[in-house]
Amino acid sequence: MTLRLPLPDRNDPVWTAPNGFVVRKGEGVIRLTGHETFSVKVTSEQTDGALALMDGTVEPGYGNVPHIHSKEDEAFYVLTGEFEFLNGNQRFTAGPGDFIYIPKGTRHAFRNVAREPARLLVFYTPAGPESFFLNHGETDGPPKPWPEEKFEELVDILGAHNMVLLPGDDWH
Repeated sequence: MTLRLPLPDRNDPVWTAPNGFVVRKGEGVIRLTGHETFSVKVTSEQTDGALALMDGTVEPGYGNVPHIHSKEDEAFYVLTGEFEFLNGNQRFTAGPGDFIYIPKGTRHAFRNVAREPARLLVFYTPAGPESFFLNHGETDGPPKPWPEEKFEELVDILGAHNMVLLPGDDWH
């Protein structure tokens, strides 16, 4: 193929600099939050703040509480099982292969409505919220529910990570 476009000089590092990276299956930092187990696969430090990725397994009947991210968009890709999502005041279910996008400032939550543990990928752009899991998630299991007191302790910490918990009267 002959391209008639201006191309970088062959000495330009664009041709040879390996600036990307790979994260292999089984790699990542495991953290437990309530009945969720997350492997933080990609962090802000790895992507210069552009993107974070977590791989999560959620126990049946559990998930997170309604919240917003004030500076980050969040997206989900369901790998196994079935999840119910809250997007503003909209509720819907999503299964394997479904992708969900939640822009910053939008109330959202999810929970596993299947009878077995279910798995999903969680993306943040820009990165940042994954540091909450790294710094405040538990490191030994099995996962156990967080009591209301734990959430009260975390309010300021969550705020520092651009997350605000919202009432979930219409969620449970």
